[in-house]
Order: sequence, then C-alpha cells, then structure tokens
Amino acid sequence: MELFTAFIAVFVCIIFVLIVAAVVRYAVDSSKTSRKLDLLMKEVRDLRAEVRRFQHAKEQEDNKHIIDEKV
Repeated sequence: MELFTAFIAVFVCIIFVLIVAAVVRYAVDSSKTSRKLDLLMKEVRDLRAEVRRFQHAKEQEDNKHIIDEKV
C-alpha cells in the first residue's frame, strides 16, 4: 500500500511541475519579451556595425595624414 501511495505522490508532483511550466511558458510568450529581445539584439548588431564603419573610416583618414606627412 505504501508503494502505491508513493507512486501517486510522484505522479501528482510530475503533473504539478508540468502545470507550473506551462503557466510560466504562457506568461513569457504573452509578455512578448522574445520579440523585444530580438529587436534589442538587432539594434546592438547595427550599432556595432556602425562603430566598425566609423573606426575603419578614421583609420583610413589617419593613414592619409601619415602618407602626406612622409611625402
């Protein structure tokens, strides 16, 4: 009888964990945090690309001055 009670307790615990997981997943999906995070990641990528472009342009500008000074 104790074994049967233990199986029922484990089964109830598993069902409870699944219900909690479903509620949490629904809450995350309904808050649209995934979309906001994707948008934020895109913005960061764009900013990094822009910073690289500015650094590359500045390096080219610095190289022009060095060549002009040597000549």
